[in-house]
Amino acid sequence: MIGNSPEVSIVIVSYRVRERLRACLESLRQLDPQGPSFEVIVVDNASGDGTCEQLPAAFPEVQFLPMDRNLGFSIGCNRGASRSKGRFLLFLNPDTVVFPDTLRKVVEFADTHPEAGIVGCRILDGDGRLQLACRRSIPTLAVALPRLTGLSFLFPKSRVFGRYNLTYLDPEVSTPVEAVSGSFLMIRKNVFDSIKGFDEDYFLYAEDLDLCLRVARAGHQIWYCGEASIIHHKGQSAATRPWGARMDFYRAMVVFARKNLGVGPVLELFLNLVAAGLATGNVLASQVRDLRSLALDLATSNLVFAFIAMMWLGGKGIGNYLSTPLGWAWHLVFSVAILAGQIGVGAYRLGPSDLKKRALGVGISLGVFLGVGLVLKHLVFSRAVFVLGGALAGLALLMVSSLAQRNRPAPMRVVVAGTGAASLRVSRLLKSVHRVRVVGMLAMSDFQAVEGDLMVVARMPYLGPAAKALELAAIVVPGDDPEVARMLVELAGTRRTGLKLLLALLPAGTDLPALVDITLDRSFIPERQA
Repeated sequence: MIGNSPEVSIVIVSYRVRERLRACLESLRQLDPQGPSFEVIVVDNASGDGTCEQLPAAFPEVQFLPMDRNLGFSIGCNRGASRSKGRFLLFLNPDTVVFPDTLRKVVEFADTHPEAGIVGCRILDGDGRLQLACRRSIPTLAVALPRLTGLSFLFPKSRVFGRYNLTYLDPEVSTPVEAVSGSFLMIRKNVFDSIKGFDEDYFLYAEDLDLCLRVARAGHQIWYCGEASIIHHKGQSAATRPWGARMDFYRAMVVFARKNLGVGPVLELFLNLVAAGLATGNVLASQVRDLRSLALDLATSNLVFAFIAMMWLGGKGIGNYLSTPLGWAWHLVFSVAILAGQIGVGAYRLGPSDLKKRALGVGISLGVFLGVGLVLKHLVFSRAVFVLGGALAGLALLMVSSLAQRNRPAPMRVVVAGTGAASLRVSRLLKSVHRVRVVGMLAMSDFQAVEGDLMVVARMPYLGPAAKALELAAIVVPGDDPEVARMLVELAGTRRTGLKLLLALLPAGTDLPALVDITLDRSFIPERQA
């Protein structure tokens, strides 16, 4: 509830994410009216995408503070905080969606934990998975080393190796931590003022770690509230400059180490060199995640090119082509050109790739390959093979990509209703079904928790914002759950969200549930039990 004397001042620093910001502000309009009063202050870092021209008219209740240039996250937060009136400050990323009960739960938690100077919450990504940065430890050498060596990924449940992101803790259990994420960080206004806000030496990243550390040193606790959740579409602003964003992150960590962990100038120089290497490696790794698609492209293009070469040369040098390194060396050049073009258009990230972008990548690849052939024309065994073979290989690559996309439709994104044994069993069985993507569990009340590796991503009756943020298509109800009738009664109102209601039945002799659509008759409303 927005009011003139707000309890909470929500500060959002935005940069080139206008539509994500719009979705975030819409979710704030749906906050529980019985929750705390709040105000919203948006600091726009000269986005240039129409944020301050288009959104103020749509959200007159929001204060917009346009900056004349990109001042960074820390300065933006401090500027927004200077306009605040609430007893709590909530720093919120613009690419988040807040569930209706989240603010109420976090404020109630803070009021019952007066020792907490900062409170964070459970943060889920767009697939319903926990974003590990929502609760973490200060990255001292002992904490960061298992992360850098990969031991934290091999042994996530270890209290020694999993300290960086506290992966050994239950994500639904509230606990004191050393730091929470700046994408949702609520701090008492008097505490924020006493430590003089964010350190403005940080442009982007690590400012939340620094703030948490200074609050802890001032005698307050940092708490992670596992009862409340948001969705965070991480990296929307950074996507426009992937390498620069990664360098910003690692440089910020070096600044943090210099200011708080006693790192000297020589070690700082070394860490900056390591940062450049890590940023480059991260960007390359983020571009090449679909290894099967990459391998298929290399195999297809090289086989077609070799076939054209053999057919064209026939008896006029085919022996040379097969027996000398020169012919195969051009395959290496061709492979590098194919990879450069396809990686450049993002073809090997997870998820389906746009065929038009694929075609652009093929064009880039052929241009690079023919350009190298032109420069080294004295080493080219046949110009005709280069032009024809390269063109047909590129065409074959596009045809295979088109067939692969046609045969691999995007799975239907669902949540499974309930958190009991039947719901957990259905969820795990559906994970082996390629046409269904189980995003998480839909709790039917505030008092249900999940045991195991599955996450509660939404709770009734606050399903709407989560359904939109997670791009859900259906709710699956376990047909053999003892509470199935009560579930269907409670879920009757979800028809207005446009979600399908699927009943999961387990036929005898099979381990795969049959999903029966029970939303065909939209006029049907179950009778409530007396």
